[in-house]
Amino acid sequence: MAVAYGCSTSIKLLIGRQRPAVEDLPHLMATPTGLSFPSSHASSSFAAARAYGGLLPTLPLYAAALAMSLSRVYLGVHYPSDIAAGAGVGAAIGSLGR
Repeated sequence: MAVAYGCSTSIKLLIGRQRPAVEDLPHLMATPTGLSFPSSHASSSFAAARAYGGLLPTLPLYAAALAMSLSRVYLGVHYPSDIAAGAGVGAAIGSLGR
């Protein structure tokens, strides 16, 4: 999970995509940076789901990872494409941890 977080943070710095902003609609939470692509929460969550999928039932793991990821869109701090990219990065890195 730490490797997934580090990779997604590095990609964020390279891409530099700003978080969603809708006039007169504040984010529902604060974030450490203004960068959004890819989602580090999605990366870490899907890395954990993939890595631990061989030890625990996979459906609850992926359901939790998806719920965590989608909550970031609901909170207004990520675009859906940020989530998709983060999930891909996390799943790929989680495969290495199996």
